[in-house]
Amino acid sequence: MSNADTEDALSAAAKKAFAAPFDAVLKIAPDNAPPLWVDGRQDPPQLLATAPDNAADDCLWRGARDALIRAMGSARSFESAYVSGRVAVSGDISVMARLKLAEVR
Repeated sequence: MSNADTEDALSAAAKKAFAAPFDAVLKIAPDNAPPLWVDGRQDPPQLLATAPDNAADDCLWRGARDALIRAMGSARSFESAYVSGRVAVSGDISVMARLKLAEVR
């Protein structure tokens, strides 16, 4: 799988997972790849290749691309990836309480 295919898979997973607004900006930073921002202040949330204007990243997810893609599959998948340390979360953790990951599996 090429880098472009993997980035497309990450974007596709994010588009499905973040269907509802959450009033914050989430930065998803895969290891060794460009980050992706989810602007949850929009309805529906927007996926961006660059940080939105006049907005700080409220919350940051870091990890391997495959782990991030799997984590966006469902709330349970995210919890498992977070607890096991495959996905790290930093910044405004209250954003996590507002997120409603769509069940995409």
